[in-house]
Amino acid sequence: MTNTLADIPAPHRGAESWEQFLDELATDVATLRSAATDETMLLELPVAPWLPPDDLGEIPQELATRAADLLSDMQDLAPLLEQRREATVKQLRAVDSVPRDTGQTSIYLDSIG
Repeated sequence: MTNTLADIPAPHRGAESWEQFLDELATDVATLRSAATDETMLLELPVAPWLPPDDLGEIPQELATRAADLLSDMQDLAPLLEQRREATVKQLRAVDSVPRDTGQTSIYLDSIG
């Protein structure tokens, strides 16, 4: 006799969904960590906002440690991403400080920060 998805108890299906979600989240965190130190990769990241799934239900107890470890990884990564954000803001301010004269006058700029 073969089991079908309908034969698997709901809590077990939830664990599989949570495992898949945690796998995807771990991949995203690894990508962010790499991109935070690679300018080209950082610029290629998707810009769509991340939305958590709303149909996972409660996390299974056996996955709680893995989820907590992943949360810790994300918290460790946050300061590095904040530094990158601040550097980007600084660069944007420097670009914004460039006069936008449409005339034929030459403009010479000093390096800013």
